[in-house]
Amino acid sequence: MLAAREFVKEPEKEELRDAGMFSGCNIESVLEALVYNNSLNPQILAILALDPSPKIRSMLVRRHDLSPELWPQLAADEDEEVRGAIASSTNCSTSILQTLASDSYTEIRQKVAANRNTTANTLEFLSQDLNSQVREKVAVNANTAASILEQLARDEQVEVRLAVAQNPNTPTSIRESLQNLIVQPYTRESSPTLRFLSRIYNPDTDDLPTLLSEYAQSANAFVRFVALMHPLTLISILAEGAGSLSWLERCAVADNPSTPVEILQSLDRDSNRIARAIAQTHLQNSLE
Repeated sequence: MLAAREFVKEPEKEELRDAGMFSGCNIESVLEALVYNNSLNPQILAILALDPSPKIRSMLVRRHDLSPELWPQLAADEDEEVRGAIASSTNCSTSILQTLASDSYTEIRQKVAANRNTTANTLEFLSQDLNSQVREKVAVNANTAASILEQLARDEQVEVRLAVAQNPNTPTSIRESLQNLIVQPYTRESSPTLRFLSRIYNPDTDDLPTLLSEYAQSANAFVRFVALMHPLTLISILAEGAGSLSWLERCAVADNPSTPVEILQSLDRDSNRIARAIAQTHLQNSLE
């Protein structure tokens, strides 16, 4: 009765709703408590697997007594929250993980790539994923084969190569080739992008344009600012930065010695007076 949401009759339900005593939140809290009940049998679990709330369906994945036929049903759920819960579960079968490795949602493929039950074959498939964050999860998974780690050690994205360097199963020869990615000592926890920002000004860095392109898209504002100041940043990235919502980033582009005149002329009309002043100074210097 509880699983089928029949614990309040329709007339009573309407009265309680009108009185503000029976909100959807209260219904869901009852069902959440029910999911944790150890007395549920397969029939009740099957009812809950069809519950209209994605949260309730997702919570079922935590149960160790979930019947085998419900796993593929939930793995094919229309809601990405439910499929994501399946992809993260250490109780999930390798065949279902293999199916979810082709999911249209990037976050779900990431979870499959990070799952310790994912097989080497499925990880090999995910190592070709177009999303670098999926490849990064493959690079740190203990089940990833050495041949795949060797391939990912040459990945165009620095974060993927860094993940390979940090995988304890990476062969010594590959880890040594990636040694320049690891900065010692680690003084504090920070994002990989911020921690390795010093590589931008390292003369031995052999992939600066690619690195700068990545850093210009960083979630960290300081990293983007530094990347947009670097003289080797691609013109296309500078043109993008000139249209940034951040006036500091537009100032960085204006002050970059490699910024072409065309971009400086657009910044000469910038809404921010500091960005305008910097652009005007560089325009004058270019005419002298």
